[in-house]
Amino acid sequence: MDSTTLFIVSALIVVLCGVSFILNTALNRNDAAGKLWSLAFIAGIAVAFGYGVAIIGASNWWGLLVGNVGLVVLSGAFWSGSRLYNSRESLLWTVGAAGAVVAIWTLVTAPGGDGWGASGVTWAAMAAFGALGGSEALRGRLGRNINGRILGLSLWIVTVYTSARVVALIVLGHDHPDFSRFFGTGSASIVNMSLIVVGSIAISILRAEKLGNNAVGDFTDGIHSAAGVMTSGAFVQAATDHIERADRWQLGLAVIGADIDNLPEINTAFGRAAGDAAIARFAQTLRYSAPVMALIGHPAAGSFLILVSVSSATEARSITERIQTALVDEPVTDSYRIRLTASFAIADTFDHGYELGVLTSAVTEAIRTRKRGGGNDITVVSEAA
Repeated sequence: MDSTTLFIVSALIVVLCGVSFILNTALNRNDAAGKLWSLAFIAGIAVAFGYGVAIIGASNWWGLLVGNVGLVVLSGAFWSGSRLYNSRESLLWTVGAAGAVVAIWTLVTAPGGDGWGASGVTWAAMAAFGALGGSEALRGRLGRNINGRILGLSLWIVTVYTSARVVALIVLGHDHPDFSRFFGTGSASIVNMSLIVVGSIAISILRAEKLGNNAVGDFTDGIHSAAGVMTSGAFVQAATDHIERADRWQLGLAVIGADIDNLPEINTAFGRAAGDAAIARFAQTLRYSAPVMALIGHPAAGSFLILVSVSSATEARSITERIQTALVDEPVTDSYRIRLTASFAIADTFDHGYELGVLTSAVTEAIRTRKRGGGNDITVVSEAA
């Protein structure tokens, strides 16, 4: 098939996969990662439309604008959605910033008839977000799932191909026969079509598994999770305000991360009800053991964050030890004679400064390392991130 036919077939597949995924997401409104992945498919449909219009005639240069920006948003939204799936901040603003740069570059070059003028910048941005998305899909919750690893591998394949395409464009030029053979519209359509098909299947399975595995901590009641502590969004808002005010007066704060050990094993051995009871019990222990004015957030099912006012790193550790002791004093419930253990990490403003993202990233990485070492201990992150 010629390149135009391949593009049309690829566009039809993108539209079919995209519409199916978007409609499914609309029925599951509490799926934040799914919403960003839906944005990727919407961008894919926009790419198909934009480049399709541009093929009709050189005067339709605005189609290149839609297509180029859509490619950046497509790869960037895959990355942002993967970050949300891993319970991290989406950083969607970076995708918007990159899209704006590509849009400006296209507006400068395309109206004059240079249809390839913004291609290098567009593909470079696409490759960068593809690499970030591939890396994100191979870590955290996604990295522990075979479908997450499949998504990561497909993003890395597209990244390598797109990077090679940028190099070929610079070295050979778009009118070189070898460029047209290996990196032209037809070849790129096949690669993009493969990404959409594999990506839509992997992401659909990931989302179905996530929705089917929702625990008590994944549902909300106002600003609180169903476990009775603050949702991730409410915690971030309140904690950011506290940290800004503490920075003004140079008061000490600490973020304590707490993650229930072996929660998946509890679910497997005793059933989902036992896992939900463990989360609820853990949240109650935090509420009764942490200082009265502490903020307690619930970013994921078995994971919690606590923001406390402290005068020293020693005080932060004492608070954490008190929570750890209270946790093992009582079983989950009378019905489930399970005594919980948890992995803890502490990062304070004395070492890490007054920025919530730095503090939470430090404790998250420390907890991940602690759990790989067996868990049930406290890590103090003393070196600034």
